[in-house]
Amino acid sequence: MASETPYLRAILPSLPSELAKKVRTLCGATTDSTASAEYILDTVIRFVAGAECGPTSTAETLTQWPERQTAAKKVLDELRGRPSPTPAKRSREDDVENESQPSKRQRPAVEVPTPSSSSSFEDDKPMFTIHSISVTSPVRKKVDITVHKKSMKFTNPTTHAVEASVPYSTLTRAFVLPTRGKQKAHWTVVILSSDIPDRGKPASDSANLQVIFGMEAIVSAPFSTTTHIGTAPVVVFPKGSTTLPAISVFLARLNIPIYQPTGDLFKSACTGVSSGVSASQNGVPGVDAYRGARPGTLWFMKEGLLWGESKPCEFWAVEDLIGKSEGLRVVGNNVRTCSVILTRKSSDEGDDGQDSEDVGIETQFGVIDTKEQPGIDAWVRAHRHLFGKKRFEENGDVEEAKKDEEKGKPDGGKDKGKEKGKEKMTIKQIEDDSDDEDEDFEVDSEDGMDCSSSSESSDEGEGGDSEGSQNAEDEAEVSQDGGGSDEEEELKEENHPLMRPGAMPRMTRAVIDMVVGMVEDDMMGTSAGHHSEMDDDDLEEDELDD
Repeated sequence: MASETPYLRAILPSLPSELAKKVRTLCGATTDSTASAEYILDTVIRFVAGAECGPTSTAETLTQWPERQTAAKKVLDELRGRPSPTPAKRSREDDVENESQPSKRQRPAVEVPTPSSSSSFEDDKPMFTIHSISVTSPVRKKVDITVHKKSMKFTNPTTHAVEASVPYSTLTRAFVLPTRGKQKAHWTVVILSSDIPDRGKPASDSANLQVIFGMEAIVSAPFSTTTHIGTAPVVVFPKGSTTLPAISVFLARLNIPIYQPTGDLFKSACTGVSSGVSASQNGVPGVDAYRGARPGTLWFMKEGLLWGESKPCEFWAVEDLIGKSEGLRVVGNNVRTCSVILTRKSSDEGDDGQDSEDVGIETQFGVIDTKEQPGIDAWVRAHRHLFGKKRFEENGDVEEAKKDEEKGKPDGGKDKGKEKGKEKMTIKQIEDDSDDEDEDFEVDSEDGMDCSSSSESSDEGEGGDSEGSQNAEDEAEVSQDGGGSDEEEELKEENHPLMRPGAMPRMTRAVIDMVVGMVEDDMMGTSAGHHSEMDDDDLEEDELDD
């Protein structure tokens, strides 16, 4: 080749063998038109590489070369996802004077990583792409979503410029939800970086990102997916195809848990016009609600509850709910609507394994139709035993969890409670067993006989006293086995029902009759014997008057 084409000759050995062969064939022809192809290729390489114009170029080319070369470099940088450098228009002295002024240019919502070398591209190769998807977060436009080896990227379908990039290390859960309020069946995909969103307006560089996009359940126009690894790279879905298989393939490459609520576990009782057409075949597994002034949907799953189809979404795992009674409560506001109150644990367990004092973080969802309350109550009954059970999974105490459930059953765990005085007791077991304070309300059988008003109440008193005596003996055995260690432990409301507001100790019929008699005497102001003597005196006075 001629010596006037040094750039072409320099890169020719570095080209792939097949491409280099084609270039040599193109430049090796003897015709005049192809002979100039060598100079054209050399000029194009100069233009792209940022070099100066060739010596044989015309005056017009020399005039337009710098301006056009800068514009071309900017376009190429956008295609590669690299921000184009801003040309310096001020001298160094002006820059120093303006350093104190804050920059007014807003940062992008999602930071786009800049590839430093070809090795970074090799480490983050593209694997799967869904084309032309309507996304609401982290960008709000129609883009191509590509699953790479280490990140998820959103690119412009026309310019192929990277709009946003989300690393896999920040993603934790994915949800496939049947969108409500649509005239056609529709899916909404929600991918969370954290169960709890940022409070207030999130910062531009926040790592707590939420990916939300939607697709029709049955497409009304053809759409395509691309597999970058394999023999069949492009798959075209014709009109009328279902999109759930493509969504499943897409999410499976993220290697995170995928949750999809179904109508088999929970089914909304309100399927009116506002609900629209649901993509779920077995009913809508969620309820319409308001969180403050923002409307949304509360989705019910076996793993927990998810709020919202739009930002900010929040997830309550069943193990994060504070307890069986306080984790989820339904409050009836009026005849037509009710509210659901979720309480999330605000602190972890202490180092000693005991539950620390935790009031929890409450979140209220209002304006829920009362028709949904039976379904919500059924879901609570089916999953209440999982509320707050994360401590067993984290510490590996699976056997301890089973023992706790056995002791909660009727007639279960009574003998084991005597063997281990320090063993944790469930609320159900405490209610069945007697308490130390019950001794203050126990009476002997003779007192019950004297205070009874009839033979029937007397019999009931004797039965109640014998039962109370038996409970006292059982409790004495437990206290002896425990070695008095219970006195050193701090009494907690959740473990002792008598400490709860409004709690009343169990009392025998004889004790109740005795208390009623004492109250009557106090109200009359005299005893029974004195009362009878007064009655006789009154009768005598009446006879004398006659």
